[in-house]
Amino acid sequence: MKKATVGIIGGTNGMGRWLADLLTAQGFTVHVTGRKTQMTAVDAARICDVVVISVPIAATSSVIAKVGPHVRKGQALMDLTSLKKEPVALMLQHSEAEVVGCHPLFGPSVTEPSGHNIVLCRGRGDAWYALIRTIFENTGYTVLERTPGEHDRMMAIVQVLNHFNTIALGMAIAETGIPLSEVSQFSTPIFKTKMEIVKKIFTESPELYADIIAGNPDTNEVLQTYERVVGKIISLLAKGDGSKLKDSMESVAKKLF
Repeated sequence: MKKATVGIIGGTNGMGRWLADLLTAQGFTVHVTGRKTQMTAVDAARICDVVVISVPIAATSSVIAKVGPHVRKGQALMDLTSLKKEPVALMLQHSEAEVVGCHPLFGPSVTEPSGHNIVLCRGRGDAWYALIRTIFENTGYTVLERTPGEHDRMMAIVQVLNHFNTIALGMAIAETGIPLSEVSQFSTPIFKTKMEIVKKIFTESPELYADIIAGNPDTNEVLQTYERVVGKIISLLAKGDGSKLKDSMESVAKKLF
């Protein structure tokens, strides 16, 4: 396998650091850039075979526009963001290099590849795409090849709908005015688990989840569905008993499971 030189823009932490560690362990020469590194993003783009954009969603567009023109034919430009339609389109627009969209469906703490998937989207070219796919598969990850549109549609469910529901739960609990310390005394194991997720989303990287929801092109459609379903549940409970809701849940269970 060709041992390419890889530059990871935003590789000092997060998923960029995860990829840097993976590639280094495979014998690749990896350069990482960040706000405090001596090497700049443009430096990496000029000297590396593969250039990876791994910055926050809100900064991705501007970084691609800045770096893309310096990644030439024969090189590859790849991103690690959780959205794919816009980043892939921008990479194609701003660079003549081969283009690959990539989204690992897990966080940077993952060290055991078994059971974890990585989505790859073809942008332009085949050679670097094939190498990148081989690296992930040989390491033990499962690679899903999808179009950017297919990826974002699935993420509208897995991320947008999921995180929106968690944010709504946290905001609704806050609106009750009851201190969480008091609520916690009545917590069940499932509620405790949910509140751990609420805490993570609200306190660790709220900008990440806000950007994921706001940036997905299918957000409006999936949230309209969510709104309709909430309205339907309220109407099913209008008569004061849960029989109609139970029937609806049983019907949905047959569809899902």
